Amino acid sequence: MAVTLSRRTACVLFVCLIVLAPSAFGQIRAGAMAYTVSMPQPSTHLFHVTLRAEGLAGEFQDVKMPAWHPGYYRMIDYAKNLSNFRAQDAAGRALPWEKVTKNTWRVVSGGSPTMVLSYDIIGTVTFSAQNFLDESRAFVAPTGMFVHLAGQLGRAATVTIQLPPGWARIATGLDPVPGRASTFSAPDVDTLYDCPILMGNQETLAFDVQGRAHTVALENIPASVDRRRMTADLKKMVESAAALMGDLPYRRYAFLMMGKGNGGIEHANSSANSFNGSSLADEAGYRRWLSFICHEYFHAYNVKRIRPIALGPFDYDTENLTDMLWVSEGLSVYYQDLILVRAGLQSADEYLGKMAAAISKFENAPGHHYQSAADSSMTTWGTSGVGNDRNTTISYYDNGAMLGAMLDLEIRRASADRQSLDDVMRALYRTYYQQKKRGFTDAEFRQACESAAGASLADVFDFASTTRDVDYARYFALAGLDVAVTSEDAPGSSLGLNVQTRDGKLIVVGSSAGSPAERAGIMAQDQILAVDGVAATPKAITDALSVRKPGDTLRLKIGRRGAEQELSVTLGKNVKQTFEIRRAAAPTPLQRTILEDWLRSVR
Repeated sequence: MAVTLSRRTACVLFVCLIVLAPSAFGQIRAGAMAYTVSMPQPSTHLFHVTLRAEGLAGEFQDVKMPAWHPGYYRMIDYAKNLSNFRAQDAAGRALPWEKVTKNTWRVVSGGSPTMVLSYDIIGTVTFSAQNFLDESRAFVAPTGMFVHLAGQLGRAATVTIQLPPGWARIATGLDPVPGRASTFSAPDVDTLYDCPILMGNQETLAFDVQGRAHTVALENIPASVDRRRMTADLKKMVESAAALMGDLPYRRYAFLMMGKGNGGIEHANSSANSFNGSSLADEAGYRRWLSFICHEYFHAYNVKRIRPIALGPFDYDTENLTDMLWVSEGLSVYYQDLILVRAGLQSADEYLGKMAAAISKFENAPGHHYQSAADSSMTTWGTSGVGNDRNTTISYYDNGAMLGAMLDLEIRRASADRQSLDDVMRALYRTYYQQKKRGFTDAEFRQACESAAGASLADVFDFASTTRDVDYARYFALAGLDVAVTSEDAPGSSLGLNVQTRDGKLIVVGSSAGSPAERAGIMAQDQILAVDGVAATPKAITDALSVRKPGDTLRLKIGRRGAEQELSVTLGKNVKQTFEIRRAAAPTPLQRTILEDWLRSVR
């Protein structure tokens, strides 16, 4: 039963969860790397880290700090936050070293079997992929805190935390070491890097699902927010996800709820969630928060265990590229609200309203004419944000969620509602996580979907890899739903051309029916070479359209089968579209069954 815990009870319960953990969970392997993190003067924002590494061999040791944080697909210059690097042998004698790359320190260990490193890390950014420290709290993003021995990610590790006076709580997914206060262990460096640590005097809630302990560490949440409701809703969410996947893949789970900042990052048995805590006092804000937390939680399945083959084992030095983030992130967006519907925490109509709003946002952003979900996935490392320029790019989060709905409904139709995307996710979990213990390739993901459908899903996968216009009405009709579209005039003008960048060339993949581009005779596979005499780029096209009115002309130079030609295109109206998804008046029996099974509540 969900209960609201007093501060004293919460502290006792949290300590008990650590002490009562089975001793095997916290055993320390020989040769483990032992880290100690202290915060002698929190007001300086400086963490002090020591690392004792044993069982070494060789004249020198390369020590590396990751250049990115799994779950946040951007390069991060963590090394710039490290200062006062020192190296010693077991007797305390200084070992010479030099920095040989941006994130590598080479220590001349001279064959010493033991090396002790120390350094400081400054933490001033309140974000789930960055370290932070002040007088009231601390957050450790492990990839930006702990260095590792190059090529030795399989080494076990322990972390001992020395809390400042007056601080009482540590929340993390790391296993506690029995008999050693504030000490935790990880079987390897990958696990260490996957377990953020929140410290201070957080409020703590707890609940169990299927005998697995779930702790909730809360910061900056108004007292008016009902803790009993929070705990009960999170429990329902976990139960709904477990029912969907048929398993809870961890021994225990920690929700780190940081009520300041923005953005969350998933981990195998925890999630680091930054948000505006005061927004939970409002019903709409609370519901948004639930969707956000459910997204990060579902990543415990989708990404941490069901994943593209490129996302693990990780190369922490460089980008880990994949064109399947629309699956990893987009399907997590798709399921975040579906899980809440099935948990009875969101209505089916609310879900359909959110999907319609997402479609409207996507279709009204010019970027969908130029970038596909697969392209967005692959190029995200080189941008400042997913879909940050709505004129030329898209978000694989939003587009992936729509593709998830289309895949689900098409699988249900093709299999007469005997199979669904749920079955695909369970099959991927069993086959690639539990049995093969690896990620899947693009082809293997598609094969799993088409196997469930018993038919080709070429159209949906084509939408994922191109910028073709989507016939939403066709897909939602499979569940007895009508898609109503209203239009109003918008500034600028319209070309109606869908292109993609391939090997640096702007290639036409299609045009909207009756559009200016179609009337001008522009064809699929044409290359757009220039726009009004300027080299063709998505930005050049959107800039030209934004300053023209309907009826104006646009000069395009195109290449077709080795020949170049100039075209003058008379531009049309630019419109803003609003989509609404409604229940059809007379659905067929199969449509009715699909809708009921798709948006069913299990409670």
